[in-house]
Amino acid sequence: MKCFIVLWLTCIGSSYSFLFGGGSGPEWDSLKVTWGPNPLSREYFVKQPRTTAEAKKNGFEPIAGQCEGKFLGQRYIKGKDVGVILIFDKQGTIAGVQMAIPTSMITEKTFKFLSQRMFNRDNIVGIDVYILTAYFVDPSTICTSGRDATGLKNEGTGTGLWLQNGTNPISDSVQAPLYESGVSATKWTKGACFPSMGVHYWYDNRLEKDCDDFFPSFLMYNKGKLTGFGWAAVGKYEYTKRTEFPPYSAIKSFLNPVPTCMEQRYKDVGGFTTMHIYFNTAAWNLLC
Repeated sequence: MKCFIVLWLTCIGSSYSFLFGGGSGPEWDSLKVTWGPNPLSREYFVKQPRTTAEAKKNGFEPIAGQCEGKFLGQRYIKGKDVGVILIFDKQGTIAGVQMAIPTSMITEKTFKFLSQRMFNRDNIVGIDVYILTAYFVDPSTICTSGRDATGLKNEGTGTGLWLQNGTNPISDSVQAPLYESGVSATKWTKGACFPSMGVHYWYDNRLEKDCDDFFPSFLMYNKGKLTGFGWAAVGKYEYTKRTEFPPYSAIKSFLNPVPTCMEQRYKDVGGFTTMHIYFNTAAWNLLC
């Protein structure tokens, strides 16, 4: 299947410059979730609405408690699928995304969720969860000014990536480097590149890393610019169609170095749960 992807990418190589445009790098002109081996399948690279109007048309409904508490923005969910929760600003424009994991599926043996600041506790549509949060614009603007249709058209899905690493969505949100050239000044470490994904970066990854401190997010760069990111949770949680379950061989190939604790932890918990999130309309065309 990997050969199919590479061949398919080669065939459309002539459209590469059209898709990625000028020197500023790939534009953030879409929002899609879930990587899969078949780029033509409807199960993978699933397009998400970028306005509340689109969200409602696609069956998403608002979650009570907007712009208050531990999270910012208007949050929308489709049915009871806590795997993907969309965040919109005060004007109804996309501003972020969340992935939640039901606490009923988690044990202390799996991962010390309480000690990892990226995970916050919440209750969504009656489901108690641990939740990961990312914002695509400066968090301080989400509930104050927001963006109108012109802002969405000109700036795309967002202006950057902020990962909420604590209970305060403004003071605890950490901005990821928009360009790969800025990564060297941070603790993000380079991993592998895979066609249809990009160059992966993992936070504070090292050989002696304690798996209980594994940072549950990664970045993806293409042509030197941030083009997506993802969630990576220790444990195999089967509760949504939007997540991925990579074999250990894939985990091992993406991390450099591979922490010494990783293989045994993978075996102990039965796998890892990931989700790739893209800012490109043709995410499967991303080349290494």
